[in-house]
Amino acid sequence: MKRHTRRLPVFRTTMVVLTLGIAAPAVWAEASSDEITCDRPQGPTVKLGQAKLFFEHNSTDEDTGVHGAFDTSSFAELCVYNPKGRQILAVKPQGKLLKLTMGGIFFESREPPNAEVSIESLKADFPEGLYRVRGISHDGTGLTGAATFTHAIPAAPIITFPDDGAVVDSEDLVVMWEPVTQSLDGAPIKRTGYEVIITKDVADDPHGFSRPTFDVHVLPSLTALEVPSEFLEPNTPYELEVLALEKGGNQTITAIHFETKPN
Repeated sequence: MKRHTRRLPVFRTTMVVLTLGIAAPAVWAEASSDEITCDRPQGPTVKLGQAKLFFEHNSTDEDTGVHGAFDTSSFAELCVYNPKGRQILAVKPQGKLLKLTMGGIFFESREPPNAEVSIESLKADFPEGLYRVRGISHDGTGLTGAATFTHAIPAAPIITFPDDGAVVDSEDLVVMWEPVTQSLDGAPIKRTGYEVIITKDVADDPHGFSRPTFDVHVLPSLTALEVPSEFLEPNTPYELEVLALEKGGNQTITAIHFETKPN
């Protein structure tokens, strides 16, 4: 099972580097040998519209990855530094894309199985704290921002209806789940909501984005959601994902599959 990216498009550039290593002295310190140099802005700077880093844990597949989203009006280069000042991400469009520059980027790291890379190991590689973002816009204006990375990964949502593999009526489906109140470590969390995603499990449009998808964010107080009958087709397989969303941005997915009854 592979989670489909739906919230933001992934912008592919000629050069996108993700590195980990020993801390460098400071954000604008001289780059180490495995870093891409990000130019120091000359003159005024403006704040990024969005800077976000978070863990996504899939409780069904038992894998975890790091995701990030950065948004502004334009950038010709963008660099992200961990709390110790070590560069972990550098994005520099090249050629004609450099002339046009970029307005935003959303990325997902590889999501290795937890048996291969444990969550504790990921937490050690990506410590909690402030990750500073620096960049240059299309007109040379400096860009600044920061993303707070936390380790409060929600526990897995438990879907109570439908059951995995169930055959349901397409006219009156209500998805239900139990409230998520703790992290994977058993600590209390600040729940900000849930996301419910239902995707037609048929590759109708393998090269586009028109595969029927029902994607809704709901209030943290809700534990049920009625699915519009206009969305579901009879005699069709679907994937259902329920995500628990936490204040720091971290999220945990539980996924099942169901089918609808024939007419």
